Amino acid sequence: MDTTTKEELWDAVEAFDAEAAETAIAKLLWDVPLSGAVAGVVLPFLKEVGDRWEEGTLSVAHEHFVSDMLRRKLSALSAVPPQQVLEDASAPSPVVLLACPAGERHDMVLLCVALMLRERGARVRFLGADTPIPAVLTAARAAGADAVVMSATRSTAFTAHATTLRRVARDHALYVAGRGADEQTVAEIGATALPDDPVRAVVFLVGALSEINGGW
Repeated sequence: MDTTTKEELWDAVEAFDAEAAETAIAKLLWDVPLSGAVAGVVLPFLKEVGDRWEEGTLSVAHEHFVSDMLRRKLSALSAVPPQQVLEDASAPSPVVLLACPAGERHDMVLLCVALMLRERGARVRFLGADTPIPAVLTAARAAGADAVVMSATRSTAFTAHATTLRRVARDHALYVAGRGADEQTVAEIGATALPDDPVRAVVFLVGALSEINGGW
């Protein structure tokens, strides 16, 4: 990430200067493919946002300001359908549903995973933050999801709904991530844990989905 532009971005964020922040992020994302933008710019920036928030040098208001800006930029980057879909919309590809459970409002990293999967040709169904587990089960069935990916920062977001999540896992490949996806929780709900690094998580999912879909 360009150091000068990065400093300009942080100056703009700290001042809540939306125009300057969007200009800086546009420079960082200029002529960069989606996966490169996510892996090389967005995810490192989100990590630094989290680090600064934990250190107490960044407020909740700043975090919301950043999240809104990045969400709009990512939506713009992903506006064009993936090349695979443009070439053949009827070509078979896995359906992946992604959501954060009820009470979990941090969905930006999961959105990045969704966009990287979409770029690779998966048919992504992104439900986002604060989604009740029964609604996830209903949506997964309606969408015919091959896989369900969930992320949470607290294990109780999963364990409080262990029975329903085991039903999800019986019908669909269930993958979980985030600090809430500890070994005991993963075993309790019948899921598979994803690597902590979002890029590695996408590589893992692509391999698993290829097996599920016979070489997709």
